[in-house]
Amino acid sequence: MKKNKSVNKLKVCRKCRVPVHENSLHDYCPSCFKIVEDIFDKIREYLAEFPGATSYEMEQRLGIPLHVINNFVKDGRLIEINNDFINLQCMRCNCLLLSAHHKYCPTCEGEMMNDLLKVKEDLEKININKDDGGKMRFRAYWEK
Repeated sequence: MKKNKSVNKLKVCRKCRVPVHENSLHDYCPSCFKIVEDIFDKIREYLAEFPGATSYEMEQRLGIPLHVINNFVKDGRLIEINNDFINLQCMRCNCLLLSAHHKYCPTCEGEMMNDLLKVKEDLEKININKDDGGKMRFRAYWEK
């Protein structure tokens, strides 16, 4: 019994399961590869700004699912390092933070940004008329 060694396995995209050329360097089709690279670029930029950030923090801040970040670790594109800043608390609600780069948790940060936007809108609604004709007077001028 001879085994047929000429049968090649079909290479498919890891994301959308579309057939990919067998000599392709990547496990993704061109459209999925662009999406994966865009996500990786976001992670790279975040890590450049906040070195030592945890995967949980990136999930919270960037909105990238944890399993995607873990896949980059499994693929060898990211390296996990120990984080010594594991017991920090949010300065507003005292919940546990997993990064030393931020003082507030994502929830509090979002609420504070919304509050700031509301105040900004309220200030823009107040119409200050600069042409009132009002002038400053010295007290001594009126007392004479």
